Amino acid sequence: MKIVLLTIVTLISYLSFAQNMSIEYDVKYNDSSYKNLLILSDSTSIWKDIPNGTPNNTESISLILLKNFPEQTIYLSDVLFNKMFYVKDSLHCMKWSLTPDTKTILGHKCNSAITTFRGRKYVAFFSADYPYSNGPWKFGGLTGLILEVHSDDYAYQFTASKINKNLNEKIDTSIQKKYKFYSWSDFTTKFISTVNNTVKMIKANSDNETNGYFKIDAPEIIYPKAQQGSGLEY
Repeated sequence: MKIVLLTIVTLISYLSFAQNMSIEYDVKYNDSSYKNLLILSDSTSIWKDIPNGTPNNTESISLILLKNFPEQTIYLSDVLFNKMFYVKDSLHCMKWSLTPDTKTILGHKCNSAITTFRGRKYVAFFSADYPYSNGPWKFGGLTGLILEVHSDDYAYQFTASKINKNLNEKIDTSIQKKYKFYSWSDFTTKFISTVNNTVKMIKANSDNETNGYFKIDAPEIIYPKAQQGSGLEY
């Protein structure tokens, strides 16, 4: 009986492991282009950089984003002025509205939805062929996997370029226990104070008699004065 139970547990573990899949995305942040990888299972996913466009080279990967579905939580790392921050965020807190638009991506028919998320409007295309309520970066919460999403000004774009349905790679969830995480609210406060202190330092060290402007480009508008228009004056 013990042998039978052990066999069943082993089989379940194997099937759960075998169900992992990965999606490569071409990512555009303003004028910069990157490749990122989404590795997902039914309960977790991880979003990470692909250094030099090569998924197998993981030594230089620094920024990660882990989604924990049972906890409804995102664990992520982010860099601001060469300082690393670790943040806990709510899972898929964007609210979507469906549209009649459709598109075919990598041979999969996709439906469309729109949302406004932290200061920007986004259009997403998701496929029910993959019944994961997930997507690139922080996006998700639809009735299928998001294969493409872009801001309405196309400054930020995520487009699936390759799908691997049978991935022999386990999702590393160790980030949850490795670091002390800011809440999203505490992080936004820290973000604003860090930007203000940096601008003060620039102003103090500037020899120019005329004022300049300091602007941060990021998909989430956390500090509008520093991220919209010309930015903060110094």
